[in-house]
Amino acid sequence: MWWMASAVVLLFVALAVVPVAASNAWSSNNDTFIIPANGIRTHGDNDGNDHDFSYNGNGSYYFWMVNGTQGMNAIHITNSFSSPYGQLTNSTEKSHYFYVSSTGGHTGDDAALLLIAVNSTNQTDLAQFAIQIDAKGYNWDPLAGAVAPDWFDPGYDDLYYNYSTVSRSFNVDNYLENTNGDVTQRWKFAPLDNYPIYGGQDMAADKDFKLILVDLNAGLVSNRWANYQNLKDYGTINVSYSITSTPKDPMNVTFNTYVYNWDAPQAKGTIHWLNALSGTAQSGYQVILPGS
Repeated sequence: MWWMASAVVLLFVALAVVPVAASNAWSSNNDTFIIPANGIRTHGDNDGNDHDFSYNGNGSYYFWMVNGTQGMNAIHITNSFSSPYGQLTNSTEKSHYFYVSSTGGHTGDDAALLLIAVNSTNQTDLAQFAIQIDAKGYNWDPLAGAVAPDWFDPGYDDLYYNYSTVSRSFNVDNYLENTNGDVTQRWKFAPLDNYPIYGGQDMAADKDFKLILVDLNAGLVSNRWANYQNLKDYGTINVSYSITSTPKDPMNVTFNTYVYNWDAPQAKGTIHWLNALSGTAQSGYQVILPGS
């Protein structure tokens, strides 16, 4: 009977081992297609002209970021529109706001996206996560060359301020998915492999994040444009968030941003720019909730 006793012991050992969730990463950090949780709006200008920003009309954005750090010094997240180069912000506030800004030589970016990354050791908290996103910023009829429309050119009225480009809640139903279910990874989409989601992240030890991609439905005007200070919020996008779920355990909610241009030189119709989390132009926004 010794073999029966040994089998019972092994069974109890097997039941006592709690499996660790394996990472289910997206297929690629770059050269890939992603559909935002709120879909791709057909962006139009004030005159009723429409532009489908999806890649070849298939409902996805094409993330195409090349040459190491190319495109990573032009887009920022900042807590003040008058500080366009941004900073790394660590917050404990469930509701607040920040700005997405541009300092790029291409003076206008046709659309900006928000990547919301969420992690926690409590799977129930992740399943109950909910966040309200509200955004406002400028819309315009996209131009060749990724430049800002000249609002001050007589007869040109295509640059207009939209006070509600996004206003909706996102939750577990909006986590980015692949064929194996919810995507879980500790890196963000970038031209470099294994690029962190937040500043100072321990890429070897940190928990995996679940991701929500949101189209902010607004463009950016760079501080390199001569008249940017005459625009509301200096041509940035104002993003307000409110985390409406109440996690029981500590939770990390981090925001990153990307921009798209309809007809940019060498990057036509692609997501090609993003906020940097290394080097001299670091910016990002991280919320640490302590749990209830």
